[in-house]
Amino acid sequence: MQLAIKEDYIHYLWKSKLLLIYPLQIKNGGPISIINPGIHNESNSGPDFLMASIKINQIVWFGNIEIHVNSSDWYNHQHHKDSNYNNVILHIVYNDNKPVIQNGHVIPTIEISPFVNNDHYNRYINFFKFKTPIVCSRKLYPQYQIEYIYQQKKSFEHRMNRKLMLYSKTHPEEMFNRLAARIFGGITNGDYFESIEEKTTIRNSEIDSTNGTIYPSVKNNFTESSFDIQQTISKGHWPHGNPKKRFSEWMLFKQKFQIIEEIQIWKNDINIEDSILRFRNRLKDNHSTFMINNLILNALLPFLYQYSRLNHQVIKKSELITAYKNLPPEENKITRKWDKIGIKIKNAYESQASLEIYKQFCLNKQCANCEVGQKIIGK
Repeated sequence: MQLAIKEDYIHYLWKSKLLLIYPLQIKNGGPISIINPGIHNESNSGPDFLMASIKINQIVWFGNIEIHVNSSDWYNHQHHKDSNYNNVILHIVYNDNKPVIQNGHVIPTIEISPFVNNDHYNRYINFFKFKTPIVCSRKLYPQYQIEYIYQQKKSFEHRMNRKLMLYSKTHPEEMFNRLAARIFGGITNGDYFESIEEKTTIRNSEIDSTNGTIYPSVKNNFTESSFDIQQTISKGHWPHGNPKKRFSEWMLFKQKFQIIEEIQIWKNDINIEDSILRFRNRLKDNHSTFMINNLILNALLPFLYQYSRLNHQVIKKSELITAYKNLPPEENKITRKWDKIGIKIKNAYESQASLEIYKQFCLNKQCANCEVGQKIIGK
């Protein structure tokens, strides 16, 4: 009797290379060698594993890998009508119930049902039955601290790079201004504050000499007096909070600190500690310590890292991590969830990592892709 297996479990087996220990064979064919299992495609479109390589009959193939419970799912999911699947070189299925032909070629298929361990699959399923966002909370502390610390490091780096990708085609100065705008707008009005910043920035195209990328030069000439505040704070734009107060604080910040002045101080050497100290000194008389730390954490440090990369003054990740570790942790409903299960968040590096782990793994039940989840499930 076959298991009612889930596709994400097969993803987990393949990504963890747990299937590679078995003598895999093409269905109705010969043996296959897996040279590179590929990179997991975590987006919602396209083949499941990209840039893989395999060897069949002494011929090496390069391309993508698709995974299904039943091979007939290829047609149920309409892949046969999608040219993105024309470069699939291997189909991995639990049950091979139908040959797959794509772009005129039969896709080599591996049926893995003989290699699936029922006890292991049941442990995998039972792990996710625990009804809490942080599924591993009952086992995480203290048994899996080593795995959690490693996942922290990976998630912190992923969070930093993910944020920078959102502004990859934006001039670094404008990136800083838009990040700062979001902070003053807060969770409720951050999008709208950033929209104001973006719309009021005067752009003149220029080529960045460091990498040939075309960036806009950045000039922003708006002040609080440029806006009819009562009109700006209209129904639909400001659903909650006190935006007028935050808007005034934002205008004051823009008067007290211009990132271009900081850039001119650096010349050819970016010193994170000195930049943070100057930032604090300029703002301490007009903004709260909480707001200053928030701006350093979510605007200044990402900007410094991005600017250094674009100008070949790469700040070492260790320096960046140290800077975050020297800042107090964020406190919100997510960090409090970690505290309740025994994970004490001591600094901003740990809070940034815990936020990323929660949003990218816990909420989406991606435990099989997390260092902790992999360790627990694999036992």
